[in-house]
Amino acid sequence: MGDSTGSMFYGLGAFLLIYLAGASIYQIYLWVKKHRERKKMKEEE
Repeated sequence: MGDSTGSMFYGLGAFLLIYLAGASIYQIYLWVKKHRERKKMKEEE
């Protein structure tokens, strides 16, 4: 039983790590997208 809790903990840790990495990449993607649109608007003026 002690072994299964350890592996479950690692699974949860890995899941959290992947989730946070994915969320961070998505936020950076959104920021870059917004930044590019703003740059485009300035050039059109």
